[in-house]
Order: sequence, then structure tokens, then C-alpha cells
Amino acid sequence: MTSPSLGPQLDAPDFAPFWDGCREHRLLVQRCGNGHLAWPPRPACPVCSDLTRIWQEVEGRGRLYSWTVVHRTSVAALADLLPFAVGIVSLNSHPSIRFVGRCLSDGSDLGLGAEMGVVFERVDERLTLPIWRPLGDR
Repeated sequence: MTSPSLGPQLDAPDFAPFWDGCREHRLLVQRCGNGHLAWPPRPACPVCSDLTRIWQEVEGRGRLYSWTVVHRTSVAALADLLPFAVGIVSLNSHPSIRFVGRCLSDGSDLGLGAEMGVVFERVDERLTLPIWRPLGDR
């Protein structure tokens, strides 16, 4: 029996365009035919139920909505990063859109509402992750 992959399913139909965008250093979310944005991807718009799904680039700046600091992990690939923060970032341009991701921080420089910006970290030829970094004073 093989163990499941710890990484994202890069070819999953609902998420493949997002991961393609990350490889191009572009942050993408779904937009319906009526202009509503949605994240995470879903088959129909959560506002109007429109089935049109177009991927749109959004600005990768936001405010820290919440976070936690990870001090221990059983994932060997993350052990050298300890301690690290995982945050929820609400986009400035679309506050209802929130991304969960690793922050370039040990947590000591984070605070509620801290300005954050996305950077992209290449893991391998197929996987590039959006990572959030603090953009200055809180």
C-alpha cells in the first residue's frame, strides 16, 4: 500500500488553474459570469449560482485575519522551518476572499490586521506555493 501524497493535487480540475497561476507568480481566484469572485473554487458561484467559472488574477496584498504558530511537525520537509506561522489573509481588494498559507515569520512580528503580501516559493518544477510575508509595521 502506498501512502497518500502530502502535497496538493496539482491536476485536480477545480484547482489546476490556480496552481498553473502560482507557477507564473500570479494569484488567481474564480469569477462567475456576473462578476462575483470566489475562493476556494467551487462548481457554482456561492452568491448567484452561476455556472460560468473564469479565473481572474487578484492583487496579492491583504490583512492578517488570524494565525497560529507551528512549533512541532511530523512532516520532515517542514522541520527546518520551525517555528513558522500559518495565517489567514483577507485580500485588501476583495475582503471576503481569504487565503490560508504559510507566513514568512516565526510569529513574533505578526498581529491582527498586519499588512501581508504574497510571494511565490518554487518547491519543484510542478509546485510553486503562495507564501505570505509581513509588509512592515502593524
